[in-house]
Amino acid sequence: MSQEPDDGRAALHVEVLEALRGYAVAYQESTLHFARSVGLPTTDGVALGEVVYADLTGAPLSPAGLSRRTGLTSGAVNALVNLLAQHGLLTRTREHDDRRIVSLRPTAEALERAQAYYGTRAEELQDALASYDHEELRRVRDFLVRFAAILPRAD
Repeated sequence: MSQEPDDGRAALHVEVLEALRGYAVAYQESTLHFARSVGLPTTDGVALGEVVYADLTGAPLSPAGLSRRTGLTSGAVNALVNLLAQHGLLTRTREHDDRRIVSLRPTAEALERAQAYYGTRAEELQDALASYDHEELRRVRDFLVRFAAILPRAD
């Protein structure tokens, strides 16, 4: 019985998976700390963070989109959106030709709170991305998309 030589690939696979897990855990912890920093319960703060991020990327969330991102039911998202709106942290806008479509937008106060928490981290992330060439970034993106597609999802 012949064994293939160990070229370190198995160990590298473990290291990559551990690094990916480490990032996922750090990201999750940062969302929990963000919620605390803005004085909100975890679920509310995580949802607000999703609304802020979506807005900053130019793709505002609808309530259905927020439901997908948070795993909350549509009824729970509606209650949460009402609460965040009452606290002056988000608004509902109708920006589409189809007036039934609602976009969730963070208020200036919500953006200020997010900036106060995240500070210069957005710039640091951009600097980190800039240290990789175009092809490396494409490969990282493809890797992350492929691995995310493998993870189980709620039916």
